[in-house]
Amino acid sequence: MAGLSEATMETLRSLARSVAQHRRNGGVLDGLPEEQQGYLQALGETQRTFFMEELARADAEEGKSRFRAMLGQWRPRQGSPDPEGAPRTAS
Repeated sequence: MAGLSEATMETLRSLARSVAQHRRNGGVLDGLPEEQQGYLQALGETQRTFFMEELARADAEEGKSRFRAMLGQWRPRQGSPDPEGAPRTAS
């Protein structure tokens, strides 16, 4: 992103991952460590935009991982009826 150093972008990525993990664990932004809260409050517009993009990316990756895990555990039911009541056949 224009105007941000690589170090700043990596710091914001790390912060976004931390915030995403904190929220997944049921935490709220007010429950973040004070250092992280201060950093979030001090973000400029460019930094905030980049952070929000990284936060969305971290949330999406976690959702994809959970979906893949659920798919890996899913097994179709054999012989159970479909919504119309006709039994399914094994393929």
